[in-house]
Amino acid sequence: MNENRSTPDAAGDELQERIVRKAAELAGIERGDFSADSTLESLGLDSSDAVVLAMEIEEATGVEIDVGIFLRFETIGEAADEIARLIASGQATAIAQPSGGA
Repeated sequence: MNENRSTPDAAGDELQERIVRKAAELAGIERGDFSADSTLESLGLDSSDAVVLAMEIEEATGVEIDVGIFLRFETIGEAADEIARLIASGQATAIAQPSGGA
């Protein structure tokens, strides 16, 4: 058993907060002006912003995120919960990381 792995709920909360912060940045509004119950549309964000959100999560988690998640789920929180579930269940695809160093 991997004891360093976050619980799905904790991972979902962390992802949710990261997504909400990034969505606030993209929308040009304060983090406190909306919640995870907000939709991308209600924030004035569109599919190109969903791509940016997916890339942010990919970078943070090292797993490939289907941008469609942000379009299929009603709220930011629901999308974050689904991403956390996919990661916890091993259904998300790991991204090969560059070996780095120039």
